Amino acid sequence: MLGGLLKKVIGTENDRELKRLRPLVVSVNEHEAEMRVKADDELKAMTGAFRERLDRGATLDDILPEAFAVVREVARRVLEMRHFDVQIIGGIVLHQGKIAEMATGEGKTLVATLPAYLNALTGRGVHIVTVNDYLAKRDRDWMGKIYEFLGLSVGVIHHDITPEERKRAYQSDITYGTNTEFGFDYLRDNMAIDPDSQVQRDHYFAIVDEVDSILIDEARTPLIISGPVERSERHHFGELKPQVERLMQSQNRLMAQLL
Repeated sequence: MLGGLLKKVIGTENDRELKRLRPLVVSVNEHEAEMRVKADDELKAMTGAFRERLDRGATLDDILPEAFAVVREVARRVLEMRHFDVQIIGGIVLHQGKIAEMATGEGKTLVATLPAYLNALTGRGVHIVTVNDYLAKRDRDWMGKIYEFLGLSVGVIHHDITPEERKRAYQSDITYGTNTEFGFDYLRDNMAIDPDSQVQRDHYFAIVDEVDSILIDEARTPLIISGPVERSERHHFGELKPQVERLMQSQNRLMAQLL
């Protein structure tokens, strides 16, 4: 009874979190009218303006309200879809590295465009992880219209592309793909001897769709990759084996003397 009374008075943890985020939503809404009257070229120029502000020391949190308002207006123009306030909240939560629980049909794909655009402004790359190749390609073609309007490059990773195409996709500002494609590319890069044959760049920011399935259910199945041993490596093994054996024998003699 006391616990129920306290919840009514101070609210649940979720209620308190929503209350904390509300001022940011209000700030985004305050910029909506400003973005609505801008011409297409003026909206496109906002990407360069945001990057200049970041170069001068501003943080992503500083520009979040305006950046989200820009994405909301572009989505309205090119997709005829407007982010609702609850979707703005979802975008803020994802930007902060937290989990946003949303039911099917509540616009998760559209929500992801907000933090993806914001974090792509750093030029360090954003990965959007989907559950299958179809969704990766669909979302790249669908939501990519927003990013490309704003001057960002968008790529997609799937099993039918060449290594060169894969590398170009990773160099994009925003890259769509499945968890298995991202995972196996990471493993292949770690096996690569020549850095030029690696396809991924440093990992900076990722948005994971169906995170419970990917990080819990599918995580039970490990990603395993193997490759043939080159002749040169076998040759080196034959050369090094006797040397290692002699070293171990010397260590054993030294230990026997000390004991």
